Amino acid sequence: MSESDDLCCVTSAHSVMEAAPIVAALERAGIKAMTGNSESATVMPEAMGEVEVLVANHDAPRALTLIQLIEEHGTDVDWSQVDVGEPEE
Repeated sequence: MSESDDLCCVTSAHSVMEAAPIVAALERAGIKAMTGNSESATVMPEAMGEVEVLVANHDAPRALTLIQLIEEHGTDVDWSQVDVGEPEE
C-alpha cells in the first residue's frame, strides 16, 4: 500500500493476534491490508485493545464481502472456490 492510498477501516479486532488472520485472508485474496491503532501491541503483541484492519478505499467493498464470508463460514473457507470479482487497479 502506498502512502497516497486513502485507507478505511473494514473491521476491528481485540488484539493484533486476532486481526492477523483477517489481514492474511484479505491478502491471500489479493487485497492489501494492514492493522492500525495498535500502539499497545507494538510493545506487547498479546495486549488487548482495539486494532483496526485497514484497506484502500477502493478495496473496501471486496474486503467487506470476504470478511462477511469469514464470519459466516469461519476460517475453513476454501478461498479458491470463492468468486469475489476482479481486483480493481
